[in-house]
Amino acid sequence: MEESNTDTLFSASEWLRYSRHVQLPQVGAKGQGDLKKSKVLIVGAGGLGCPVSLYLAAAGVGSITVVDGDIVDVTNLQRQILFNTQQIGKSKAESAKQVLTALNPEIKVTAIAEYLNDKNAPALVASADLIIDCTDNFSARYLINDVCQQQKKPWIFAAIHQFSGQCSLFSSETGCFRCLFPVAPSDMGDCNSAGVLGVLPGMLGTLQANEALKYLVGQPVPLRGNLLVVDALELSFKKIGLSKDPECVSCGSGTADTRDQLPEKVCPNEQIDSRAVTVEQFEILKKRDNYIVVDVRTDAEHQAFNLGGRHIPLTILAESLASIDSEKTLLCYCQSGLRSLQAAKLIESAGIKSQSLYGGLAAWLKQMPL
Repeated sequence: MEESNTDTLFSASEWLRYSRHVQLPQVGAKGQGDLKKSKVLIVGAGGLGCPVSLYLAAAGVGSITVVDGDIVDVTNLQRQILFNTQQIGKSKAESAKQVLTALNPEIKVTAIAEYLNDKNAPALVASADLIIDCTDNFSARYLINDVCQQQKKPWIFAAIHQFSGQCSLFSSETGCFRCLFPVAPSDMGDCNSAGVLGVLPGMLGTLQANEALKYLVGQPVPLRGNLLVVDALELSFKKIGLSKDPECVSCGSGTADTRDQLPEKVCPNEQIDSRAVTVEQFEILKKRDNYIVVDVRTDAEHQAFNLGGRHIPLTILAESLASIDSEKTLLCYCQSGLRSLQAAKLIESAGIKSQSLYGGLAAWLKQMPL
């Protein structure tokens, strides 16, 4: 009798771990083997990156690289389910690696504790079979799109805003992200300024993971060349067909001189303005007689928590300026610093001096003793 071959693709523990996948005809042993051999690059370990990385790690994707230069913040914990209170202040990428490795020690997880940029992107994309965009800004998406187009690598996009989200898979055969968004919208805030329902990134991230797994095992991917629009308030899903733009600067014949310049470092958008003051400066200035502190948030926000001063919502600020002492400087604040900066610009246009708390209440709460 011949001895059986013990040199198998899976170890006994792996075979047991992935048994529910193997039982699926659409996956089977071959599909699970394809997952084990796959290399996935996840850009961003935030609200989207957390569920994506958890599900891909659990599914047995053999090599996962997580790229994120940010650190864990207490405001992340409302939606970023990879992290806990003890990880506040630590690298998101390194923390993600610890959690994913603990979840599945059979796979390889690589942490890149830096933001994606035009220097590291080509090599990172080249080493992956699939790229998953879990960022929250257009600069990063344009960079991912352009590098993936150059290298003919597929990537899965998702975006979230308050109660809505979008998801799609782009490849060299489909229209690209620049076909969909030739110019970045100028009025799109991130989670810091616009807010987001905590479960929404979980919904969109799970959809990304779903499409990723189907792609990697060779199953049809309905979102290739289609954009899925999700409304969590109405619980509605709408799929929109995408087409190539022949004048696209990335996948068409458009000239590259109209393309956004690739940033040295791709990170969340920041508002930097001469009117902005730090938390330390705010604390000093608010005590001076020639300054008036103004909360420009909504009534509900002001009633829930405030730093004192006058309450004049941004929506009625213009019509309220006549009742304000124009000899004093208005020191505005809001939740993230964006609305207060808008307020400061509006106030200055009326001939009154004004400044804005940089980073808003979010920054104040992090730096001041509670």
